[in-house]
Amino acid sequence: MLKYGIRPSKRLGQNFMVDERYIGKIVKIVNGAETVLEIGMGLGDLTSSIRNSVNWLITCDLDPKIRHVYSDISVGWGNVDFISCDGRLPPLRGVDFVVSNIPYAETSRIITALLTKTSFKSAVLTLQKEVADRLIALPGTENYGRLSVMVQCAADVELIDVVPPTAFIPRPKVYSAIIKMNRKKECIDLSLLEKFTGKVFTQPNKVLRKVVSHFYGKEAVQYIDVDKIDKRVYELSPSEIAAIINALGNRILLPLR
Repeated sequence: MLKYGIRPSKRLGQNFMVDERYIGKIVKIVNGAETVLEIGMGLGDLTSSIRNSVNWLITCDLDPKIRHVYSDISVGWGNVDFISCDGRLPPLRGVDFVVSNIPYAETSRIITALLTKTSFKSAVLTLQKEVADRLIALPGTENYGRLSVMVQCAADVELIDVVPPTAFIPRPKVYSAIIKMNRKKECIDLSLLEKFTGKVFTQPNKVLRKVVSHFYGKEAVQYIDVDKIDKRVYELSPSEIAAIINALGNRILLPLR
């Protein structure tokens, strides 16, 4: 890609993985998959490696320069489809694996969209180490928050490896991590979970009683079990939050604030 004048964009927060050791770890995980969706083709190093290990690869990118040169670089790639996208996820469902080296600034948006708008079986994502710590954080710990709940409610998360800045072009200022998410049966409707956590985690250190009263009215408190209502928001597990959403019912859809 570099010979075509395509360079990582600072505006888009792009850092492309080029280290074959870590690319190899990702390829090993998806090896033998029927259909893989790659979000962000970038310089094509990962794309070129994955295509030899899977039945069908769909890769997308929002950079128009990549679209223009794809037909040249993909000669002989008989099992790869390229899709131009505009920053949103392509309208695809039912892929085996999603693979992405996510731009740091887009991590929360892309992960939330993956969970709520696709039906992937597994995902292998490279993201900022700090974000990976949030995804696997336990209730009551410093890194636990809204994204932790969203992800853990929908998937089992595994930390595969920590990746140094030297594995990327250009080198980011922080360490990254490769994680694997295996989709599981959701503990609650994710659209409701997104609405609820979007409110209560604005006040994670407050007691749930006060937060629910503030957003959903004092009368809503009576519907929540006593073993949960006096916990602080960040102490609640994904399953407890799911139970609270079920208890509140339509009040989640029609909050006071």
